[in-house]
Amino acid sequence: PRARRRRPLPALLALCALLAPLQVSLQVAPPCASDRHYEHAGRCCRKCEPGKYLSSKCTTTTDSVCLSCGPDEYLDTWNEEDKCLLHKVCDTGKALVAVDPGNSTAPRRCACTAGYHWSQDCECCRRNAECAPGFGAQHPLQLNKDTVCKPCQAGYFSDTFSAMDRCKPWTNCTILGKIEERHGTEKSDVVCSSSLPSRKPPNEPEVYLPSLIILLLFISVAIVAAVIFVVYYRKQGKALTANLWHWVNEACGRLSGNKEM
Repeated sequence: PRARRRRPLPALLALCALLAPLQVSLQVAPPCASDRHYEHAGRCCRKCEPGKYLSSKCTTTTDSVCLSCGPDEYLDTWNEEDKCLLHKVCDTGKALVAVDPGNSTAPRRCACTAGYHWSQDCECCRRNAECAPGFGAQHPLQLNKDTVCKPCQAGYFSDTFSAMDRCKPWTNCTILGKIEERHGTEKSDVVCSSSLPSRKPPNEPEVYLPSLIILLLFISVAIVAAVIFVVYYRKQGKALTANLWHWVNEACGRLSGNKEM
């Protein structure tokens, strides 16, 4: 007769006996239900709050040991990290400026300084585009975004390249008391002439007082000079005539004396 094969029942029972304690232990340690806890050493342990890091994990008899972040460090979530994170450095040499200094529970936020915007291509700040003459920058300027240029409307102009200036209004010549000599364009301002010409009342003679005074002075000087000349001439003329007659009489007397001899 053939021998019967033994069934592996005893071996199976032995394996079950070995796995039974492990199954019990897995059922005793349920998964942690809160995101503020972590599982360790068969128990749910409390994570560290924002601003602190996990210095020592919990044990079967002790809780987690958390320590505060140091200067210029932070952690912004409940965590089981073994160290804090360092704040970003807003490097002014790379056109970065801190818009939020941050603290132990929040990171520092950097942004590009005015006139620059963040570019994903280079992960850096790039200088904003400049608007050409005839175009102005759209305001308000947006931080970390490139300049948006718009054409100058009628009555406004831009004559320079600028990444920040908006279009400027034309000059009002009338308010300045002047007249418009050349019309403005989107690239140039209005050109004003000199002051408006003064309007004179009709039939009003022009009077030039300084010239009249000079003319009167000249006439007065001329009259005085003429009077002096006439008086002087008369005095000198009489003396000259008397001397001439005396000389003639003397000459005639000498001629008569010579004849008698």
